[in-house]
Amino acid sequence: MNDRTRPRIWKTKTYDRLSRYYDRFMRILFPIGEQGRICIVDKLEAGSVLDVGCGTGTLLGLASAKGMKCFGIDLSRGMLDQANVNAPSAELSIASFYDIPFHDDCFDYVVATNALSGTFIRPAEVLREMVRVCRKGGSVLIAEWPTAQKDTIKERIIVRLASLSDDAPKNYTKIFRALGLNPEIEQLDERYAIFRVYKP
Repeated sequence: MNDRTRPRIWKTKTYDRLSRYYDRFMRILFPIGEQGRICIVDKLEAGSVLDVGCGTGTLLGLASAKGMKCFGIDLSRGMLDQANVNAPSAELSIASFYDIPFHDDCFDYVVATNALSGTFIRPAEVLREMVRVCRKGGSVLIAEWPTAQKDTIKERIIVRLASLSDDAPKNYTKIFRALGLNPEIEQLDERYAIFRVYKP
């Protein structure tokens, strides 16, 4: 069964059901994800930030504590309910990251953490939208699992196991470059990194 025919595991309803436990679950299963959010927030200065696929709003809560004007979009009502708790001053909307409901050049920062690695996600379309709503001179930052630099048996096994839970690495450097952007890359561990581009 290939990726297009097998059933999806992580659907909006799944996130709705797990939203109250999601942060605790991910801190145990994927602690590097929290480190990625913290590293991105450390790079934010004054201004506005849009978190695309904001989930439970943990990044927005950290950004709000720095005095940022915070916005978030997600398709899961359950996740946004938790985001209202974690980031009560943020403006939150149910929306798809394929069609971000803001005008061009709105935000100083547009970010996404652990939102683009799903097997079924089309990251080039999401990144194009993120760049569109970022102000000129602003930054688009993502924390994600990139394609490995070396194709080893161990990496193939990890990728195969991850695909069983709708996850897959992607070549974000290549995707950004296809959009005419050259990312800065900060490697947090061997298979997790922060990518940053500045909108020209």
